Amino acid sequence: EHIEFIRHSDTVTYRIKTHRSTALLRIHRPVSAAMGDHGLDVNAVRSEMQWLEALSLETEAPVQHPLRNLQGELVNRVQLEPQDEIYHCTLLSWLEGQPYLRELESAETAAQIGAITGLLHRHSRNWPLPAGFTRPRRDSAYFEQVLAALQPAVADGRISRSDYHQLQRSVELLLADLASQPPDPAQAGLMHADIHKGNLLIHNGKIRLIDFSFCAFGPYCFDLAICCSDMQPQFHRAFLQAYQRLCPLQPGYHRLVEGLFIGSMVGTFSFWAANPRAAEWLARKVPQVVQNYAASYNAGAPFWFLDEA
Repeated sequence: EHIEFIRHSDTVTYRIKTHRSTALLRIHRPVSAAMGDHGLDVNAVRSEMQWLEALSLETEAPVQHPLRNLQGELVNRVQLEPQDEIYHCTLLSWLEGQPYLRELESAETAAQIGAITGLLHRHSRNWPLPAGFTRPRRDSAYFEQVLAALQPAVADGRISRSDYHQLQRSVELLLADLASQPPDPAQAGLMHADIHKGNLLIHNGKIRLIDFSFCAFGPYCFDLAICCSDMQPQFHRAFLQAYQRLCPLQPGYHRLVEGLFIGSMVGTFSFWAANPRAAEWLARKVPQVVQNYAASYNAGAPFWFLDEA
């Protein structure tokens, strides 16, 4: 009855309304190749849907559930003409809710986010991966790759060399920290990898989590880093306490969380460095991250978890 365009970012999204229900249609084609090519891989898209389906059926996590097509498939392969390229499309249940804005934050909502994140990680630790399951990784190779992707912006002056060297040092320290972590399946695995306000809704006081299109393998602390980065610091404690009721954290996790946040920002900068129209944003944001976070991290000082110093 009604088709409403929502946005085009890592996917093209539409709200689809029929006389019986409302759903979210996603066409897995990013607005920029810098967002990754996992949407072009049918196995990667199917894997995202398999985990989301399992979470919706096997946990109490407030997430969408995928809608299978008439052939029982999670991914629709659409080709308009025989010679045309194939588009991968998915359909999800619609979650009601309003955007979760900064003025709506509280210790209670932070605790809800911590509990949801803990539910995801607890499920990930115990869920047997289906055959052919594949998702991107947020590992040492990834952080090296996104750091290297900043070079064109350094060469043309959009990122200063001094700021780049600070970010480079942060990535070096992060890689050393990751290399020193003993293998522990309780601390790394499949994660959402993009839990920020843009992917959170609030409905009747309850937080809901959407958009698993960046879900990836990596240290669970990566999810904590993204959460903390988009949360007022006074609510970090409530968030982490709720999380740890479901998932234990290793000693010294504070330093790892802060390093992974800087690594995630390098990833964000690498995306915007590929967009010539983002020069003003880079010129403003990179120095902020370097001065407020990377400089402290490189000096061995915390910037969020001051009580843990």
